[in-house]
Amino acid sequence: MKVFLGAVAVVLLVGFSVLATYVMTSRVQVRMPVTEAVVHSEQRVIRGVGFVRGPTRRVPRNKFAMFVSKVHIRNQSKVKKGDIIFEYDDLDLRTNIAKLENSIAEQKNAVAAKKTALELTKLDPLPSAYRNTEWKLAAAKKRQERLAHELEVYRRLYRSKGISELALREKAQSAKDAEADVLSYTDDLDKVKSGLAGIYIRRAECELAAAELKLRNLERELELVKEQRKYYQMVATIDGTLVTNSDTVPRFDPVATEIAAVHRDTKKDVYAYFDVQNIHHVIEGRPLRFRSNTYDCDKHGFATIVPYKVTKWKSSYGDRMLYLVECRVTKEPVPLRMESTGVAELFVD
Repeated sequence: MKVFLGAVAVVLLVGFSVLATYVMTSRVQVRMPVTEAVVHSEQRVIRGVGFVRGPTRRVPRNKFAMFVSKVHIRNQSKVKKGDIIFEYDDLDLRTNIAKLENSIAEQKNAVAAKKTALELTKLDPLPSAYRNTEWKLAAAKKRQERLAHELEVYRRLYRSKGISELALREKAQSAKDAEADVLSYTDDLDKVKSGLAGIYIRRAECELAAAELKLRNLERELELVKEQRKYYQMVATIDGTLVTNSDTVPRFDPVATEIAAVHRDTKKDVYAYFDVQNIHHVIEGRPLRFRSNTYDCDKHGFATIVPYKVTKWKSSYGDRMLYLVECRVTKEPVPLRMESTGVAELFVD
């Protein structure tokens, strides 16, 4: 979400625009709240710019570049853990799921067909060319013996000029064909006896196993695709106040966009930045007043913040070196909006 990434920059820009009007080390006349006696005194005011946040902040980021299609919870609204903040357009995901479901249905039919083919193969494993091979071999041998006898008769008749040479050659060819049939059926019978039926059964089992594996892979792929549904919904991970970058629909979010933040709002903090030369005036436990930019503080009063940690983390802004001071909000005349900006003010003698 751009809000938090630009929070410091926005805070500094807003804050220092305020400081352009007020000189940070100038002598100012302090006017007390109207409920108290007005006291005029000259004091030096130390100012730091800051922004409001919760003690815990969770920032979800989108995994894919997508268009937002629905917004369920608006900016600055209360959320519960598990609430759907908004949804992305999931047409491509639904299309992919539908294709996989169709492929799974087709593959289930293919598996059923392979199971049936395996059952048929177990009942009659051999193809037609190898069935009844012993009977075919026996018939071929008898035919070979008969043709061999007839060929001998034809030879005698040919020598006595009883038949033509053509008739003899035709009978000799038939005898050779019968001999070839015997050799072929003998070879087929050897294959059958060596376990040909088992080979066909194992092939059918492998085809069934491959079909079942493909089905499992498709089902697993479908599970993984369905798991991606969580990336198409932005869900609050804690209870608190929601701050969104935009409630516009439709809008496009690039990958890893800080699109929303949820602040735990049991308490409120202000992260304020003070110039390094003034940081020694900020003492943990010493209250500051906070001039919020979201309402008229002169009319409604100032919030009170108490520093609880003066960090050693420094950042630069232009030619300034700034220290981060973490403060707890102890009084807010008007509820401070999460990630709103303002000016922390400290009066010193």
